Amino acid sequence: MSENSGPCFNEADFREGTLLEFDAAKLGTDPATASFHRKSVTEGRETFGGANPIAFNVDSKTFDYSYVQNTITEKEYKDLVGGNIMLYGKATVSKTKYDPKVIPPGFPKEQTISDSQVFSPPVSFPMDMKPGQVVSQRTSVAKTKVINGVSGSTSSVPASAELIYHGRESLKTPLGTFNVCKLSLKITLSASGITKDSTKEFWLASEGPYRGQLLKGIDPKSPMVVTKMTYTPK
Repeated sequence: MSENSGPCFNEADFREGTLLEFDAAKLGTDPATASFHRKSVTEGRETFGGANPIAFNVDSKTFDYSYVQNTITEKEYKDLVGGNIMLYGKATVSKTKYDPKVIPPGFPKEQTISDSQVFSPPVSFPMDMKPGQVVSQRTSVAKTKVINGVSGSTSSVPASAELIYHGRESLKTPLGTFNVCKLSLKITLSASGITKDSTKEFWLASEGPYRGQLLKGIDPKSPMVVTKMTYTPK
């Protein structure tokens, strides 16, 4: 059996309509008291960062108040090109609607605020890596706020990404025991002479009904394990 990482990624994740929803709990805690929940729905392509990547709706919620309705949507933008996964960035959009009966004359009935973080160029790494392989790339992270279609100033900082494929392991989880790929991703930001590192670890299933999905991670100091998952690939 190949020990490469290819089977631990699933092309179905990039097909419109694919649904992934899971709960996770920190190791050593009661699995019944999951502390993390994530739901991701693969949508169509959208214009983002000067490209046309695939949008992943990772959170969408609406809050209703007496005279205000606020909807917040978080999206991640990725693509699969020639066997490489491309990470374009993410955006949070907040749409607020006001009751026209209570707002002052001339006050806008709706307001849309978008906060985006764009990798330029996109972070790219191959799906099929050999154990011990390291992929490094230089990029920049640009942050922009847009209010009602009007862009504010953009701040951009140099960054680098390093992905390491450590190899295969056997992982026991509440969902069962799986053969998994272990990877780590380190993002380094450099601004005004200050360097900030962020490292995340991932254990991805190489087989079974959850192939390609995260079963353990993210924070190396306090990893979580998935306790419940619904995965409906298209």
